[in-house]
Amino acid sequence: MGKIKKLCWTDADVKCPFYLADSRSARSISCEGYTQGADVVSRFRSLAARERHMGVYCVSRYEECPLYRCVYAGKYGEKA
Repeated sequence: MGKIKKLCWTDADVKCPFYLADSRSARSISCEGYTQGADVVSRFRSLAARERHMGVYCVSRYEECPLYRCVYAGKYGEKA
């Protein structure tokens, strides 16, 4: 599989069911939390790191994302 290169992802690109939103200016990704009424925000040190994370996990292999696995286990009581 080739490398995923894109400068800006949109909500339409995202496949992860726990994704809520992202912010380029804050270099963050917001996801559903592992418990009722909680959200999780991942902040990245660089925009490139955030874009890389979205390209690797949010828009393609979300089942392999460490955060997806944590949220899935918390919500459904089993490993993803």
